[in-house]
Amino acid sequence: MNRADLIVTNARIYTAEGPKPWAEALASARGRILAVGTKRDVQPLGGTDARVFDAGGRTILPGFVDAHVHLLFAYELGDWIDLTDHPSLPEVQRRVRVYARDHPRAAVIVGYGFDYQALTERGLPGRRDLDVAVDDRPVMLHSWDGHTAWTNGRFVELAEKHFQELGREVGDPVRDSSTRELTGIFRLGFDLSLPELASLRSLDGLRRMLQTAARFGITTAFDVQVPLEDLDGYETLQARGELPIRIQVAFYHPRGTPPSAYSQFRRASKRCAGDRLRAGSVKLYIDGVQETYTACLLEPYSDRPDTRGETVYTEEEFRRIVRDLDRAGFQLLTHACGDRGVRIALDAYEALGSERSPQDRRHRIEHCENVSPGDLDRFARAGVIPCMMPHHSAPELTRRWRQTMGDARWQAGFPWKELLARDARLAFSSDWPVADLNPFVHLKSAVTRRDADGNPSPHRLSVRQAIDAYTRGAAYASRCENDRGTLAPGNLCDLIVLSENPFENSPDQLDRTRVLLTMVDGRVVYADSSKIDTQDLPTAIGKR
Repeated sequence: MNRADLIVTNARIYTAEGPKPWAEALASARGRILAVGTKRDVQPLGGTDARVFDAGGRTILPGFVDAHVHLLFAYELGDWIDLTDHPSLPEVQRRVRVYARDHPRAAVIVGYGFDYQALTERGLPGRRDLDVAVDDRPVMLHSWDGHTAWTNGRFVELAEKHFQELGREVGDPVRDSSTRELTGIFRLGFDLSLPELASLRSLDGLRRMLQTAARFGITTAFDVQVPLEDLDGYETLQARGELPIRIQVAFYHPRGTPPSAYSQFRRASKRCAGDRLRAGSVKLYIDGVQETYTACLLEPYSDRPDTRGETVYTEEEFRRIVRDLDRAGFQLLTHACGDRGVRIALDAYEALGSERSPQDRRHRIEHCENVSPGDLDRFARAGVIPCMMPHHSAPELTRRWRQTMGDARWQAGFPWKELLARDARLAFSSDWPVADLNPFVHLKSAVTRRDADGNPSPHRLSVRQAIDAYTRGAAYASRCENDRGTLAPGNLCDLIVLSENPFENSPDQLDRTRVLLTMVDGRVVYADSSKIDTQDLPTAIGKR
């Protein structure tokens, strides 16, 4: 029998397993859990060289699995202008002007996080609103949800040149209805893969972001939109032994991706097939977001009764792409925010043959921000996973959403509880950098949500339901539930030690919970040395 090389004792361990999910001790060997139970059960398993960690009565959870995140964004993020505090238009212009002054050698000025509603009540600004700040260099600012890019005149010139070289437009540019000139707004800003932006990529930025994820207790992150050419960022860090957490990847499939790319996806998946870096999924879009009227709805927008939004593909096109990728063996992740987008994705998944089971396919719909009541039962019936981001429902992030959709749909939106009640396999995630990477911010939103009148929302989840969605549910959505998501014998020893017990504290205080220690493979990848003594613990990269 294997002897334990790590014993964790004097803890309150939430295993997320079965009707008795609590334990006080844990033993692991070579990064795998041997036993979970009482101190008496576990201590005899220790070998002569076993390290013993006294948790001091603290709470331990399975490491979080962030099932939908864009960590590779940090590959490019660098020192972009931070606009996540909802600045007004004059303040955005001031920050861009100051940044340009302080960074005279920056070839492209980039910012992220602007809030549609905070900028102006008359609709999105345009390129001239940025030209007054900087007109000698390209400027591109990303919206908080990552979907919209707002650019200046110099950037528009770059984009036009790029379009001519490609022979097509990318990024869904908005043109003036009378002049046909580019306004400077791109409704799919994440598609703007200009060479000038690629030059900003930095492995240091990706390293920092991975360590930040470890600090927040994320032990597996599913990066859901990775262009094939950018996979080498992760592969380089893996080859150097510099991945502190586990990474799973979904290849990005923008409109126009040829079927010939699927064989490239397969080859890359074979290269990345370990438990530290794994690929094998594909990310599609069927619609956009409610804030810009690009989410596809069954009924018109409340403040724009002339539109219901459009789909990225025709229904026939989308079904063909889904069928071909499914036959190639990929797990599919479809972005669908609007109820019609969700329905089209469900229809396409349900139309697949029986060659693979839903358990094997594990197809997902990302966001599901509003779902027709008649479609709620279909998730469990078809084995489709709703992957949702609870903090996206927060009042500070839904002001514009509520304006475009109206109160009734806002009240019914983000239906986590209804999906759980219908036995859907709910997965939670952050969607960073669209929202905070810290899982406890999302857990708080899930358990304290309020309705339009300030009363407790019927969508609220219990603390256990929310944590399970961020651990075992997210592991299932990431096809790694056989060794992650719970603290059970045989699973990987990926765990976190907390500053307080989220099951006992006030839900309103959930976001104050801090991760004091993160372990991956039973080795420390992050520790708050002011609170936790890790001198006798096995360590890996990333210890702080």
